[in-house]
Amino acid sequence: MSMDARIMEETAYGRAALKKLGEVPGNFRIYSAGWLGNFSNPHGMQVSGAEFRQAKSGPNKGKLHFKIEGTDRTTYVSKAEIEAEHAADPATEGAQHG
Repeated sequence: MSMDARIMEETAYGRAALKKLGEVPGNFRIYSAGWLGNFSNPHGMQVSGAEFRQAKSGPNKGKLHFKIEGTDRTTYVSKAEIEAEHAADPATEGAQHG
């Protein structure tokens, strides 16, 4: 799967996480996110990302495809931070619980 598209970065939790992570390279992508707390009352999310490099050959040649070892970064965003991002852009998809 190509990581060219910035899918998770455009969600409310993705934008909140990127703010907490600070400056990241252009090839950085969020690849994992999960709720913290119990399902009926989550209190935030754990969000992880890393830098990816382009494939040099094969069907994904030229696409961001391989995670670069040692570039993983994880942050935690609160439910309030996610809700604030969603309020700033109501069209934002994702992390709307309940």
